[in-house]
This record gives sequence, C-alpha cells and structure tokens, in this order.
Amino acid sequence: MSGKNINNKKYVIISGLDLKDNNRGTAALGYGSFCFLKEKGYLKDDDIVVIFKYYNNFLKKENTSGKEYFVECDGKQVKCKEIPVFRIEKKLLDKFGILLPFTRFGRIVSNLRWVAAINGGDGFSDIYSTPTFLSRLHETNIAMKYHVPVIILPQTIGPFKEQANRDIANKILRYASKIFLRDDKFVEEFKEMGLKYEITKDLSAYMKPQPFDIDILPNAVGINVSGLTYSNTFRTLSGQFSTYPYLIKAIIKYFQSQNVPVYLIPHSYNYHQPEESNDDMIVIRDLYGKLEDNTNIYVVDRDLISPQVKYVISQMQFFIGTRMHANFAAIYTGVPLFGLAYSYKFQGAFEANGIYDSTAMINNIDEKACDAIVKKIADKYSESCVEKA
Repeated sequence: MSGKNINNKKYVIISGLDLKDNNRGTAALGYGSFCFLKEKGYLKDDDIVVIFKYYNNFLKKENTSGKEYFVECDGKQVKCKEIPVFRIEKKLLDKFGILLPFTRFGRIVSNLRWVAAINGGDGFSDIYSTPTFLSRLHETNIAMKYHVPVIILPQTIGPFKEQANRDIANKILRYASKIFLRDDKFVEEFKEMGLKYEITKDLSAYMKPQPFDIDILPNAVGINVSGLTYSNTFRTLSGQFSTYPYLIKAIIKYFQSQNVPVYLIPHSYNYHQPEESNDDMIVIRDLYGKLEDNTNIYVVDRDLISPQVKYVISQMQFFIGTRMHANFAAIYTGVPLFGLAYSYKFQGAFEANGIYDSTAMINNIDEKACDAIVKKIADKYSESCVEKA
C-alpha cells in the first residue's frame, strides 16, 4: 500500500452497492448507506464512491467504459464512479495476492481510504448457503489484503451452520475498524471475542420515501408476498414453506371479511427478467390468479425503485411482510406491522426497534399453526385500529 496519509485518500467502497438490485431491500441499504456514512463522519464531500465492474472481453466498448452518477444525501451530491476491471486482474488478486500498480484498478486500491461492508443486511451468515456468504466478501478481502480499514455497516450477524464460515467471519470481525449492528442477536459472541460494537438502526431507515403517482384507498392493509417462501425452492431454504400459500390466502380472507382493501406489494423482483424461485411479482400474480375471490384485492404491479416501494408501504394502515426490508419500510415510517419470519433476524430487528410479539416463524409449520398466526395478526390489527382511534 502507498504510504499516503489515509485521510488524504479520496476513494471509498460500499461493498455490494447496487441501487438497481432486484431486492429493493438490498438497494435500500445502498441508498441509506450514503446518509448513514455522512452522519457518522466517514463520507467527505469530495469523496468518490467506486464500484468495480469486472469484464472478460476487452474488445467490447461497453465493457471497458464506466458510468458516473450522483446520489443525493442531505442536500448534497455524492459522486459515484463505475470502474471497469479486466477479470484477470481480479483473479490475480484473489488467488495470488498480486495487485498491478500501473492499472486503474491498482491505483484505486492503493488509494482506498476505507471499505464499508453491507453484506446484504443479513448476508454475513451462511443461512442462504456458503457460496452466497463468500460471494459478498470480495471487497472486504481486498481491504484486508492491502490494510484498508473496514467498517461493518448495520446488519444482522450470523447465524453460522458451518464452522469454517464462522472462522472466516470471526477473522473479518476482528480486523474491522468499526462494527455497527442493527440488532443484538450476536452480541454474546462479540463479548466472548472482546470486540466493541454499536447498535443502531438499519441502513434503510436513512432512505427517504419517494412519493409518486399512485392512488391508495383509505385504511388499506399491505401484504408483502415473498417469492422465496412462496416458491419453496430457494437454495438451502428449499422445502421449508409448503404451507406459505395457504397462510397468505388465509390472511387475505380475514381482511376481506373485515371489508378492508388489501394491497399485494412486491419487494424483491425484476420486472423484465424474473429471478427463479425468488421473484415476488411472479408469485403475487400467481396468487392473485388463484384466489377464489378478488374483492378488495389490489396488486402493485409496477417497476418501482426502493424509495417508491417504501412510499407505498408508508401509505398502509397496517402491514404484513415476509421480506425483512419490506418490514423495515413499515417500521421506519411508523406503520403498525406483523412479520412472517424465516430467521431469527426478524425478532431481533423488531425488538431492536421497540416492537415486541409481532413476528411468527413460518418454517416447517402446518395449517393449524397457520390459522394461529392469522389469529395473532387479527389481534395485532385490532390493537392498531384501537390505538389509531
């Protein structure tokens, strides 16, 4: 690494930054990270946030050209720069620790002030599979190889099923200069390792809703239906949610019985190229087509960016979400809610925000358990109506 003073280095990395990610929650982390880092003093006005774009064919002009754009944060524009990198350079670095100092990639790595790691908000874990966990660590590994400070942005840490993954995680956590958490689910492990941490809000709290032209009926209830759980074929979570379609239909029937308008809201989807086993829009359309009665049911069938989805959720009187960040959109806009959980991250995140007894695990449950969950949702909904009155 260059001997240049770290405070004079102008490049920073927000790992996994993708404001157009299919998962609007992951994109929301990106939007929110700018304002969070500004607030904490880690992002200066003249900093450049770099995003490495790896390519194989250098003969294609679109591969070797990078984009520049700006993200608004607290009334100021933060410059972002996409940096094309020949994939061979990445392999040299990953496998042999070789950084070519005369390339643009090499010069930028030598002038990184820090790397801030998002890890998808809950991806610092092998809950979704070991390859998924490891795939989120590229920029962090660059930082560790070249002695660049790492900031762990607010997220859920763990759980880990494989000891090898836990060992990798521990090494990164011990290296990190600053660790932020969004819940307390891993704090005992931090205490055992003697590591300091700070609990704060999820990054999506810092992303403001963006109003747009949509009409929402009064007293509406929003339901986020997850393609991950509805398809029941997603990676290591496959086969755990056979009753999920029954549960969602039962929830819908309850609110229809109350003559309440229901909006089915996707939160992770690609409007043009759906992701197999994980696309909310595809399963919402399928669900809507299979309902015996569509009275008072509305599908938010539009290609929205994260701040717009947050706006839709903010207009609900009550919300039920399966995607964690769909729930965060409700939490941080003051909408009463209930979480359909498939990980301990839900309970931890809810309780970290002062919301108790408003989640239920949906892994491997039968129809009787589903009916009990609907009853619990009905009770929470009634409580919210009383409080509003």
